[in-house]
Amino acid sequence: MKLLATFLNIGNELTPMFSQERTARRATRLLLSNLLCIGRHWLTRILCATNRDQCDWSADYRLFSRSPWKTRDLFEPAIRRSLEYLDKDEFICVAGDETKIKRGGRKVKRSRWMRDPLSPPFQVNFIKGIRIIQFAAILPLHRIAGVTARSIPILFEPVESLPKPKKKAGEKEKAAYNKAKRINTMCDQSVEHMRNIRKGFDAAGAYARIILFTLDGGFCNRKVFKAILERCRVLARCRKDAKLCFAANDPAHPQKKYAEDKFTPESVRKDESIPFQSGKFFIGGKMRNIRYKEVRNVLWQRGAGTKTLRLIVLAPIPYHLSPNSKANYREPAYLLTDANDMKIHQLIQAYVDRWEIEVNHRDEKQHLGVGDPQVWNDASVDRFPAFIVASYAFLLLASLEAYGAKRTDEYLQPPKWQRRRSRPSCLDLLAMLRKEAIENPELLESADLSFEPAEACLKAAA
Repeated sequence: MKLLATFLNIGNELTPMFSQERTARRATRLLLSNLLCIGRHWLTRILCATNRDQCDWSADYRLFSRSPWKTRDLFEPAIRRSLEYLDKDEFICVAGDETKIKRGGRKVKRSRWMRDPLSPPFQVNFIKGIRIIQFAAILPLHRIAGVTARSIPILFEPVESLPKPKKKAGEKEKAAYNKAKRINTMCDQSVEHMRNIRKGFDAAGAYARIILFTLDGGFCNRKVFKAILERCRVLARCRKDAKLCFAANDPAHPQKKYAEDKFTPESVRKDESIPFQSGKFFIGGKMRNIRYKEVRNVLWQRGAGTKTLRLIVLAPIPYHLSPNSKANYREPAYLLTDANDMKIHQLIQAYVDRWEIEVNHRDEKQHLGVGDPQVWNDASVDRFPAFIVASYAFLLLASLEAYGAKRTDEYLQPPKWQRRRSRPSCLDLLAMLRKEAIENPELLESADLSFEPAEACLKAAA
């Protein structure tokens, strides 16, 4: 009952963002129905899961196509509640990444042919889908409960893509398209989303706190590092062959900014004159040793201009496939950041915790069906996936408030072949929510819902 009641309380916080109270109740009902749904997460299946398949469904579709609300407002409760698990004196860590969801149809807005990230290195495959930018607040649960950090989605927006001119278009039209495409890239849109996230945390009472954005290699470029972001810092993975240097400091040429001698992150890793340092970081469920190098006052002429950066080189981490096997090594990591005033251990731990956004991508696609909804309206194509991700964010926050960060005996007993997990998975939370929905029908009645697992299974198979 605790998880279900907490989830409904978080969902009720969305009431001010809707123009009518009945619209807010419908949104809360659909948020919960999406988590109770079994099988493909079409809107029709979501309605069937809670026995609303014999009611008028048009208003549920109009919630996404016509109702005046913004997707970023969905995540205001997630931003506000995530601050409760962060130290007041430390920075806020926000992970960012790009993902793709499959979406076919010639008339679907934003659906484009793209490179499949899962294609093998020897054969590039293509998929038709939508590019998505996602940001998530990282909760350092290893400090609170000794478990892996948890990432809470706080933004899920599609990448705006310009319509390509036809083959018979004139040269001026093609030139205008190429110019507009250069100033409206994925990174340009990400910077704007980062500014909106800054405003969201300011509205939640975190005006004086620094936000550290931990990003993947696709964001390590001039668009991000040269952007003006107030009270924000950037930590991004860079290429091993990036051309770096120091300031010139040449009295004979005072106007010269960059030194002639260039170096790369790979050369720093191989330079024996710069010794590796060692530290303990929480990774893979426990504290592990990571070796690293740090070079301060670095300049990246092409990427950051005269902005002073720090280069962090992480040595490959050995791992064993079995207790008696030989040690294998992962690839080294090279990081660039403009957070010159932060401690090196905090930056490395923040980068390690960034992996949790990849867990978000997996849960959203495999267990919550973020790419399943069969909606065709332009507004619905943008809103419905974000709506599903918001229900996932509320589920994660409700589990932390109801049962804590650890996987306790209150959850369903796992199969014998599964190893003991210290943190509940997404499937654990979904199973617990469905269990409480069966045991507490009065809570569902307050949301105008009913859940019969036998009927839900039959309707999911129909």
